[in-house]
Amino acid sequence: MSLERKKIALISPRGTERNQQNNIFFEIYKSLLPVVSFMIDDIEFIPNLGLLALAGYLPEDRFEVKYIDEDYIDVSTAEPILFEEKYDLVCLSACNNQAFRAYEIADRYQAKGIPTVIGGYHPSALPQEAAQHCDAVVVGEGEDTFPFLIEDWMKNRLKPLYRSGGNVDLTKVPMPRYEAIENLKRFNKLPVFATRGCPHFCEYCSVKTIYGPKYRKKNISQVVAEIERIKSLYPRPYPFITFADENLLSDLEWSKELVRALIPLNIRWEAYCDLKIADEEELLDLLYQSNCTELLIGFESIVADSLKAAAPWKARELSRYAQAIKKIQSHGVGVMGLFMVGFDHDDPGIFERLAKFIKETDMFDVDFAVLCPIPGTQLYKRLEKEGRILSRNWNKYTWLHVNYQPSLMTPRELQEGLIRLFKEFSSLEMLEKRRKYFQGFYQRLTAKT
Repeated sequence: MSLERKKIALISPRGTERNQQNNIFFEIYKSLLPVVSFMIDDIEFIPNLGLLALAGYLPEDRFEVKYIDEDYIDVSTAEPILFEEKYDLVCLSACNNQAFRAYEIADRYQAKGIPTVIGGYHPSALPQEAAQHCDAVVVGEGEDTFPFLIEDWMKNRLKPLYRSGGNVDLTKVPMPRYEAIENLKRFNKLPVFATRGCPHFCEYCSVKTIYGPKYRKKNISQVVAEIERIKSLYPRPYPFITFADENLLSDLEWSKELVRALIPLNIRWEAYCDLKIADEEELLDLLYQSNCTELLIGFESIVADSLKAAAPWKARELSRYAQAIKKIQSHGVGVMGLFMVGFDHDDPGIFERLAKFIKETDMFDVDFAVLCPIPGTQLYKRLEKEGRILSRNWNKYTWLHVNYQPSLMTPRELQEGLIRLFKEFSSLEMLEKRRKYFQGFYQRLTAKT
C-alpha cells in the first residue's frame, strides 16, 4: 500500500507594492488612453523562481505541491485558496515588502497547528524577527538546507533555524518545478537562472545576503533543458525567458557557449549584465542571433562621487557609459538602463540631468528606483548608524518609497522627482517605439519556423 502524499503549500505573499513600476505604469496608461491592452507587455508578470526551485526537491510520488502566488490571484479567491485548503506544511518566501503579509499568513497557520517555514531576502537578513512567526527560518540559499528541513519535518524534529553553508554546487540542483504553476499563461515572462554570486561589493546590494561572493554556473545542458521544459508547458509560442542572474554574462567564454545554445530554441530573452559586454563583438552578434531582446544594465548613477562611494567598480566605467550603450544597441540588442536616485551626492537637479543623459544616449528602455536601505546591506547599516532611517515599515521598502533622510534634498523632493522620471519616460512615443521593436523580434522568430 502506498503512503498518502503530504500536501505542501509554497506561498509567495502579496506585496503592498508588487512592482513599483507596474503600479505607476497602470496609472500613467489610464491617463493616456482609454484602452491600454496593446501596452500590457510593458508590465512584468513573473512567478517566484526561488519557490519553484525548492519544489524541485519534492518528488511527485511523495508530495503534492500547491504553488500560490498571491499577487496573481483574485483577491476574492485568495482567502479560500490560502486558508481553507488543508496543508501539511506551509513554506513562504518573502522580500521586504512581503514580510508583514508573510508573517500574517504564518501566524494564521501557526494558530491551526500547521508547521510553517519562512525564507527569502528579508528573513535571511532578519531571522530573529521572522522566527517570531514560524517554526523554522531558512537563511541564505535554500538548496543546501531545504532537503534536510523536509527530512527533519517528516521525522517531527523541525529545527528553528536552517542556515546555508553557501556556495551551492549549481550543477547538482534539480530542475525548478515549473509544472507546479497551475495557470502558466498568467505570466508573460518565465524565470530561469544559470549563475549565482557576485565578487563586487556594492553598498546597496542585498544579493550577497543570499548568494555570497563566489561566482558559480550551471551546466549549459541544464539551462537548455529548463527552457525546453518551459516551452513544453507554456501555451503561447516563443516564451519570453528572463534570466534571474545578477550578472549572467560575467564569464565571457562560457557566455558565448550558452548563447550559441540558445539560438535554436526560438525564444525571446533578457538578462542582467555589466558594461564589459560592449567590448565583445562576437558575443554581441550572438546575442542578436539568439533573440536577446534587451540587456538590463545597472548604471545606477551618472554622478561620479555617488558611484565612488556606493559602487567603486562602476565609477571606473562612468566615462564610457554613453559609448557602451551605443555600441551594444548598434548590434540590434536594446539596453535597459537601471538607475537609482537619492545617493548622498544627489541634489534636486539630478532628475533633469539624468533625463538629459537618457535622451542623449537614446537608450531603448529605462527603469528607476529610489535608493532603498534594504536590511542586511551595508547601506542599511550605515544609515542606521547615522540615524537617518525614517521608517521600518517593511511594506514601504519597495524601491519607490523614501525610507531614509536624503543628504541634499527632502524625502518629498526625492519621491516626487522619481515619479516625474517615470512619467517622462512612459510617453506614448516611447511605448510605440518599444512596441515596434518587439514586433520585429516576433517577425524574426516566425520567419524561422
